[in-house]
Amino acid sequence: MILHKISASLIIGSVLTLGFSFNAFAAVKGTIKGSDINVRSDKSTSSEKIDVLNNGDNIEILAKDGDWYKISFDNVNGAYVSSEFVNITEAQGQVNDNDVNVRSKASTSSDTVAKVNKGDTVTVTAQDGSWYQIRRGNGDTAYVSKSYVTGELLSEVPTFSGGEEIASQTYAIVTGSSLRLRDSASTDGGIITTLSLDEVLDVLEVNGDWVKVKTDAGQTGYVSSEFVAVRTGEKPSRSASSKGDSIVAYAKQFLGTPYSWAGTNLNSGVDCSGFVYAVMKNFGISLNRSSASMASNGVYVDRANLQAGDLVFFDTTNATNQGYISHVGIYMGDGNIIHSSSGKQWGVTINSLSEPYYNTKYVTARRVLR
Repeated sequence: MILHKISASLIIGSVLTLGFSFNAFAAVKGTIKGSDINVRSDKSTSSEKIDVLNNGDNIEILAKDGDWYKISFDNVNGAYVSSEFVNITEAQGQVNDNDVNVRSKASTSSDTVAKVNKGDTVTVTAQDGSWYQIRRGNGDTAYVSKSYVTGELLSEVPTFSGGEEIASQTYAIVTGSSLRLRDSASTDGGIITTLSLDEVLDVLEVNGDWVKVKTDAGQTGYVSSEFVAVRTGEKPSRSASSKGDSIVAYAKQFLGTPYSWAGTNLNSGVDCSGFVYAVMKNFGISLNRSSASMASNGVYVDRANLQAGDLVFFDTTNATNQGYISHVGIYMGDGNIIHSSSGKQWGVTINSLSEPYYNTKYVTARRVLR
């Protein structure tokens, strides 16, 4: 793996209070999750690809813009990475009051280990509902009430739960096939069982790169956060794949609807993204409007793991596939897609991904069903 070192000009200062060190300024830090993650010149999947990052690569984050992080990369400012492929490892917060207690644990009854004052900057490494976990000057962790710290991207740092169960409405959906449930938060942990794609799990704790979960069978263990999508809300009562079958059945009602540029009327005319947008809207799924912007909705799914209802994206603008997004359809299962074509078939139709045209034009896929 090539380690990409992100450069930025940092002005470093410190305030020492009861042995506690505070950076006056530092960029937000993160790591890449996933392989072959594109670094682009702008916040769009259609913008120029300027480099590739891999799992574990360290980055410094300058700002968040929608679903993208702006980073400083190899002395080039203004590069962008999709936030989906980034784990924030620390962010800076500013204290907004004087004589604020820094505590040994996330509790007002715990020992005070330091004091901070208005304007001091602390390095936040994790959070729960009421507390920020921060890093002390000696490398130890401590805790400050969220009421006294503000700053951009603090909401992006990982969650700690102190070993307590978090809200029951938090669940996770497995996004990778054959995911291993382990007895400890480590790749060295023993394998309890193997979880299936789209399996829904209760979330007990979220700690950086690992999520403590409970299966429907009652097995408790840890899974890599890279291969689950953690969600808050009503836990799905049925699998994403069964909902996908319903979406495909609904979409097939509109076979033959003519192609219409910018159209979203399933009966009178739709373009490719208008067709997908309107079908998914019927099931309460809100998507971006264009095919290129839809590619940032949901979570990435490998072509080998496609299921009914997944969105599939193509580069149809060039003689050769350059990875741009210009067309989108809905995966039906059995290697087929349903989509609105502006080609010779002209309208809502069904094609196979194994056809030479679609096979060579395929770019990526996203899962938006939850």
